[in-house]
Amino acid sequence: MFIVVSGVSSCGKNTVINELIKRRNNLKVLTQSSGTTRPPRESDSQFNTYVYFNDKDFEKGIEEGKFFEHEIVHGHYYGLIKARIEDAVRDGENDYIRDLDVKGTVNLKKFFKDNMISIFLDAPDEVLRERLVARGDSPEDIEKRLARGELERSYKPHYDFCIENINLEKTVNEILNFIENKKGE
Repeated sequence: MFIVVSGVSSCGKNTVINELIKRRNNLKVLTQSSGTTRPPRESDSQFNTYVYFNDKDFEKGIEEGKFFEHEIVHGHYYGLIKARIEDAVRDGENDYIRDLDVKGTVNLKKFFKDNMISIFLDAPDEVLRERLVARGDSPEDIEKRLARGELERSYKPHYDFCIENINLEKTVNEILNFIENKKGE
């Protein structure tokens, strides 16, 4: 099973993913599964999900078909590395989890069909702003990320489960219940 967590910027995707992994033994982060041209963040080392490219090398990867899908988000390329996604499909022992942009999730659902659960996290804009400020984002980046929230929220109907992430414990418990129910179908 492949579990994708998406949502608006600073809704707590990585925090929720970390808690889910702590509570499910066979749940693993799909490491080095995304390419990006954005600069690394301190929090990126926690999951080791990104491979960093310059624009030229990323564009070469697009031409060579190395990405399952790609797009520009907040001025940087992001794309799913095809070989890593194929690895997850072949592994019958573990479930994998990843955070992913909304457009990428819609594309990935076509690939995984019934073997994927998509979760959308949200929070009120004032909470998101507080989290972005606490993370140290610049005022310009904060406004850019909050403005994209409307687009990201418009994709909610494409998700299997949507939840407002205000209380981490409640959010994680509800997601775990949803995953268990979905896997039991």
